[in-house]
Parts: sequence; structure tokens; C-alpha cells
Amino acid sequence: MENFLLISNHVIKFLLPFLIGSLIFFSAIIAPNTFLVLDDKNARKFIRSIFPKLYLWSLVICLILTFMMFFNNKFYGFVLLIVSFGFFFSRQYLTKWINNVSDLKNKKEIDEKRFKKLHKLSVFIFLSQIVCMLTVFFIF
Repeated sequence: MENFLLISNHVIKFLLPFLIGSLIFFSAIIAPNTFLVLDDKNARKFIRSIFPKLYLWSLVICLILTFMMFFNNKFYGFVLLIVSFGFFFSRQYLTKWINNVSDLKNKKEIDEKRFKKLHKLSVFIFLSQIVCMLTVFFIF
């Protein structure tokens, strides 16, 4: 058991900053440049393709971290479980809701407001996840 704790501790200290870094890189470099480099049609295709993959990648890595963290610290394991749920929710539900509102042909003002609210929610969840993971990383 001691060996497992030691190994899991090393895996956590590698995977957690790796995941945080990949999320920060995506939000700081990839997402903003997508609409600068690609035309609107291709940017939308790219974003719709990459976000579900990003969320799945993050969910898998975060679940591995959650499993290993539960052996080291149950509270931080629970925090990472909540972060994992955020990736699941964003991938399975929130992205689809945002896309459905975005795809409406004759958008009304209420649709624009709904899109903005859903997008703000997705950004809030994403930033909260990064903050939670940074907190776990620096305290653990």
C-alpha cells in the first residue's frame, strides 16, 4: 500500500499540472485564435469538434486523478470528483444546449440572451475547474 501511495502521489503531481496546463493553453491560445485565423463557418466547425474532445480528455484525466487522490486525501478526491462532473456536464449537456441556441435560424433577443447566459455558464464552470485544480495542486 505504501508503494501505491508513493506512485499515486507522483502520478498526481505529474497529471494535475499537465491537465491544468493543457486547459490554460487551450483557453489562452487555441480558442481565441480560432476566430482570428479561421472564417466563421470553419471556426464554428472546429470549435464544435474540439470542445467535446477537450471535455472528454479532461474527464478521463480528472477521473484518474480523482481515483488516485482518494487514496491520498479524500477531501481533495471529492473536489476532483466535482471537477470531473463539471467536464461530464459540459460535454454531455451544456455544449449541446449552446449549439442548439446558436443554430437557431431566426434568433430573437431572448435567444441571444440565452446563448450569452449558457456561454457565461460554460466559462464559469471552466474557470472554476481550473481554480479548484490549482488549489488542490498548491495545497496538496
